[in-house]
Amino acid sequence: MGHWYEPDKLMGYFVAVYFGKLLIWDKVLGLGTTDPLAGFAAITSNLVVSFYFAKRGFENVARIIKR
Repeated sequence: MGHWYEPDKLMGYFVAVYFGKLLIWDKVLGLGTTDPLAGFAAITSNLVVSFYFAKRGFENVARIIKR
């Protein structure tokens, strides 16, 4: 059993909070606006999400090959 602060889980928490704010607070309730990410922040956030899914994909492939 892992801790709540494992890197995979932390990234999931931040993504959930960010998209929850974007979708529920901004779009559904109409109570705010969030500027789109641009420049370095946009590239970095896309890389983090991409590496997360690539990591999970490689882990799954390695698990299948290991059998």
